This record gives sequence, C-alpha cells and structure tokens, in this order.
Amino acid sequence: MKFKSLLVIALALYLLTGLYTVPANEKGVVRRFGRVDTPPRSSGLHLDLPWPLARIDRVNFNEIRTLSLGEIEADPNFLISTTASRPATFLTGDKNLLLLKINMQYRVSEEHVIDWLYGSVSPIHRLQLLVETTTTDIVSRCGVDFVHTQGLAELNNRLLQDVRQQAAELRLGCDIEQVTVDRAEPPARAKAEFLDVSNARADMARSIHEARSYAEQKLAESQADARKITDDAEQTRHAKISAASGSADRFNTLTSQIQRDAEKGNGTYVNSKQLVMSRLTIETLQEVLNLAKMKIVLDAEHPVDLTFPPSRGEK
Repeated sequence: MKFKSLLVIALALYLLTGLYTVPANEKGVVRRFGRVDTPPRSSGLHLDLPWPLARIDRVNFNEIRTLSLGEIEADPNFLISTTASRPATFLTGDKNLLLLKINMQYRVSEEHVIDWLYGSVSPIHRLQLLVETTTTDIVSRCGVDFVHTQGLAELNNRLLQDVRQQAAELRLGCDIEQVTVDRAEPPARAKAEFLDVSNARADMARSIHEARSYAEQKLAESQADARKITDDAEQTRHAKISAASGSADRFNTLTSQIQRDAEKGNGTYVNSKQLVMSRLTIETLQEVLNLAKMKIVLDAEHPVDLTFPPSRGEK
C-alpha cells in the first residue's frame, strides 16, 4: 500500500512537469515528440505533456539583440596585454590591413522561429560567420581610404543589405535591424603612418579651402571693379550722348532761325548766316579769353586791325 502511494505521488509529480509558465515579454515554442506545435504559446500558465514528451523553448521576439565582432576585451591583468574576442583584421583591396569593430542588431523572427531554434546547433555562431565573411568580401573590394574614412556610411549600407539578403537565403530565422562598422583603425605598427597621411590630407584640404577662398575673393573684387568700370563707362556714354544731343538740338534750332529770318525778308540767307556766325564767334572768344587771359603789346608805328574775324572786302 505504501508503495502504491509513493507510485501515485511520483506519477503526479511527473505529470506536473507538463505545467509551465511563459513570461509576459516572451512566447513559448512547444515541441511534442520532437515536432513543433504552432502557433507559439502566449504568456501565462500552460499545461502540456510531461517532460520529455513535450519541451518548451521561451523566446522574446521583441528583444533587440546585439552581436559584436572585433570588440576588445580587457584581460584581468590589463596593464600587460589585451585580447580580442574574435579576429578583427581585414585586408582591403589595395593590400592594407584594418582593424574593424562591427556591431549588429537583430531580432528572432516569429515567423521563422523554427529555423532559429532548430535549424543549426549554434545560430549565433552562423550569424557571426556570416557577418565576418560578408565584411571580408566587401572590404576586399574597397580601398583603405574608402573603408577608413571616406565611404564608411556607404560601407555600412552595403553591409546591411548583403547580410539581410544572405541571412534570408540561409534561413537563419532572424531579422537583421542594423549592421554598422563602429570603428576602423590601422594596426598598431601602422598608426603613425596613418596619422601622417591623415594630417597630410587635412593640410591639403585646408590649403584647397584657402586657395578657393582667395580665388573667390579675387573674383568678387574683379567683378566689382568690372561693374564699376562698366557703370562709369555707361555714365560717360550717357553724358556724351546728352551733350551731343544738346549741341545737335541747338544747331538745328540755329539753322531753323536763320532760315526763318531769311524768309521774313530781314536780309539774305548768307547775311543772316554771317551775322549768326559772328555772334557765335564772339561768344566763343569770350569764353576762351576768360580762361586764358593775356596781354598784347602793340607797336604804335604800325596800325593793327583788332577786329575778329578780319573784314573781307567784297567785290
């Protein structure tokens, strides 16, 4: 009787192994006799077949996981040496070595959770190898300048697209959120040379910037001088045109007046013309003599005709 009681208690305890809970932020993937039962169980208390007839894998599908490659881990005696968790040295297309630190964020795919849990012995290891091989392939086709400084953003974008595509083809059972090269550094022995190159590039960029600034300044000054010369020439042209137009208008008015005087019978056209020309000559002489005053010494023994213009005898 006592044996039966112990047997019943043992059986009850064994059946209770089928009782399990799923946390609020996770879901439970149930395997009965090795076959996955879908869909995954939601959070809460559940009852299923006892172990090992049924097994439960709890997965948080909302968790963003991080996988790092090339991260430096400090040794306990860190003053002596450091060791890398994974090899982080990559060879560029122009035969230069670079140390890269790569971070990848991913989530376990609820739709393909079977591939993640049961597709391989270590899906994280497969994912790590995928990132390493993809990075090696891309870096080997790029120059050191592209990877080290100039094309890091484009490199991250290409790396993300390639890892996503290959992860889907290999059915790893995860969704890749982001892949970034957080740090790209030369080996310790080449750091000084890389620093010299970086300084030289900075000097070159600064010199180019200064030269362009100087060229733009000189161009602006020359354009300002050209505009000033053009404006002065335009003002002079307008002034000359206005003066010439005024002289032409006065001349036309004068000829019209001479013609009207001749038509009115105040003398012949020739006489009117001579009278007007004499008046204009006198006015011109007055203006000229006012600007250039001078003394004239006359010889009393010889008569001098001071009329201007000298009178001409008519035949």
